[in-house]
Amino acid sequence: MKTIIKTYPNGLRLSVTPMADFKSVAFSMLVMVGSGDETKTEEGLSHFCEHMLFKGTTKRTGQQVIDEFANLGVQYNAWTSESATCYHTKAVADNLEACIDLFSDMYFNLKFAEDDFDKEGDVIVQEIAMHEDHPVSVMYDRMNSLFYQGTKYEHPVAGYAKAIKAYRPNDIYTYVKKHYIAPNTILAFAGNITLERAEELVAKYYLPFMSKEPAEPKRRENIPAIQPAPALLPVKKDTEQQHVIMSIPVCNQYSDDRYALTILGMLFGGDMSSRLFISVREKLGLVYSISTDLELCDIGGRFGVVFSCTPKNTQKVITVIQQEIDKILHDGVTENELAKYRNQWHLQRLFDSEVTTRVNGRLVEQLAERNHIVTYEDELKIVDSLTVTDINAVAKKYLSKDKFLTVIVGK
Repeated sequence: MKTIIKTYPNGLRLSVTPMADFKSVAFSMLVMVGSGDETKTEEGLSHFCEHMLFKGTTKRTGQQVIDEFANLGVQYNAWTSESATCYHTKAVADNLEACIDLFSDMYFNLKFAEDDFDKEGDVIVQEIAMHEDHPVSVMYDRMNSLFYQGTKYEHPVAGYAKAIKAYRPNDIYTYVKKHYIAPNTILAFAGNITLERAEELVAKYYLPFMSKEPAEPKRRENIPAIQPAPALLPVKKDTEQQHVIMSIPVCNQYSDDRYALTILGMLFGGDMSSRLFISVREKLGLVYSISTDLELCDIGGRFGVVFSCTPKNTQKVITVIQQEIDKILHDGVTENELAKYRNQWHLQRLFDSEVTTRVNGRLVEQLAERNHIVTYEDELKIVDSLTVTDINAVAKKYLSKDKFLTVIVGK
């Protein structure tokens, strides 16, 4: 599988992965702006813009946009993160161009009724409230705020209800005009498409409406990973269980340690045969589920454990987690564990390679987050080169019972 990356003089980037044996084509229109790019007076605007792009253009009403996607029978959606906003679809070759026409219209010709703006603001306030009613969402949100306190990633992606209610239509138009530009944009195709066809679509639906000024693509900086101090944050919620996340600071998304950390996370709590699942659930019956959590970004990363249990079991689970960390630090991981999870990595990448949306999503996110792509083949070579010594070295480098930031949501 070969991916071609093309950078246009105006900074627009194109990624094309031809997969001739497939009938479908995945397309992503990613804009490198997320909650981490917002100022204090813009919190939540990246996510708000994602919603509003579906609410109409100078050519189509919001209902027409939705109806046209529905009539095409395609899959389509969008998401916003701390670092990007992405609009994506999965189509067949015959109706791909119609999808590109829609996405291009949304990108360049945003126009919506003020009534639709007010209603969508209310929808986002409901979305925020929904997440606040979901203890696991609260757990991750509070950990993000605690871990990234004082940084650009401290506030939630959706923003705060008070700010959302205060925004006006011009805030959306201004934000889109500022950020939805060629150097911030990546267009990615994977599936039943050629480079030549992708270039034709870009030349027809994007380049004529973009600035011709030469520009370099936006790139995330590789800066030293933050190292927040240990902390405990209890969050009161009327729940039957306590929902717990314990995170240790590790490297950022550019570090080569990420491969060994991923293997470490898999064997520590990645599946039903992992150490934590066996020790905490199978042997002691203290939880229904327990898993590891590895999140890396441009300014840092966290490696941790997530579990839910009744309050009387919480400290018992934490004690077992600490004991399992001691075992890894003292005894290390085994050759059998490395072989098992290396094989899992291989098979997961094989499964991913059979789904055009996963291929495309992985590539466009790599390009946005790390400024380049690592092919499946190159990634597997790196994973195959890892040794038990490498995994143990990363464990000793980062794991420590004294470094945890912990959030507990519940009674």
